[in-house]
Amino acid sequence: MTGAVTLAFINQSMSDLRRLTDQMTDLNRQMSTGAKHHDLKGFGGSSSRLLSARTLMTQSDSRASLLQQMQARFGVQGAALGQVADASTTLSQSIREAISANDGRGISTELELSFASVVQALNETWNGKPMFAGERQEGNPVRINSLDELTTAITPDALFDEAERHQVVDLGTGSPTVLAAKASELAQPLFDAMRELKALLNASGGSIGQPITLSQQNELLQIADALSAQAVSFTNEQARTGQLQKRYETEDIRLQERSDLIKKEIGEQADADGGEVAMRLSTLTLQYEASAKTFAELSRLSLLDFI
Repeated sequence: MTGAVTLAFINQSMSDLRRLTDQMTDLNRQMSTGAKHHDLKGFGGSSSRLLSARTLMTQSDSRASLLQQMQARFGVQGAALGQVADASTTLSQSIREAISANDGRGISTELELSFASVVQALNETWNGKPMFAGERQEGNPVRINSLDELTTAITPDALFDEAERHQVVDLGTGSPTVLAAKASELAQPLFDAMRELKALLNASGGSIGQPITLSQQNELLQIADALSAQAVSFTNEQARTGQLQKRYETEDIRLQERSDLIKKEIGEQADADGGEVAMRLSTLTLQYEASAKTFAELSRLSLLDFI
């Protein structure tokens, strides 16, 4: 073997070692990261498709996260509406029971309790923001805190503090959804009925005693009917909230399934096959050891061996 040939073999061996080293480094990276390539350039013509898939997955996950937040909000919102419906029903039943017993002494207490429950529910918040104040993000939508304030708060502006527009959410479909009706839209007739009952109590010296007069009975029945109607109205609004919650839950499941499919497609394109990588790494290791041995043997040769 001539010196020139030996030098050529040495250079070829060095080149093989560098190539094998680069390949083994890349395979080790794939084993540690689980990705075929460290950036999109490595995917060549598939890079644009992979980027689009990742964008779609990000969008789906973002919408799913918002849907989950809205589902939780609707749960709190539905409970608040149900609380108002229960308070209206309880007060209406108490009035009817008082009429049946011909004893109205407990009506005043029931009114106080129902009023407090209604105000608390309508001032309910989600993440620190009022749910029934329209798009306004702070403060209570119901201004008053007592029945005495209710008797003088005749106009909507005196009763409510809310934005002109509703609070809406757009999940990216281009069709915004109203999250909730405003307190004034929901509760104006309810507060009117409570104000009328409070006025009747005040006219009777603060409490309706025993027996209840015929005129008092007639007025109480009208108030009880109005309260029952409001209980039905709030129950219907609670049902609407439940429908929104269910719709968002269904959409959330659909988006999760879509995200899983996209994630699978991305994985098929971008994720390294651990078993295949391990086999290739083992094969390259054997090749590297053989090339290293050849290089070591050639490196011990010198031109003196061929003179």
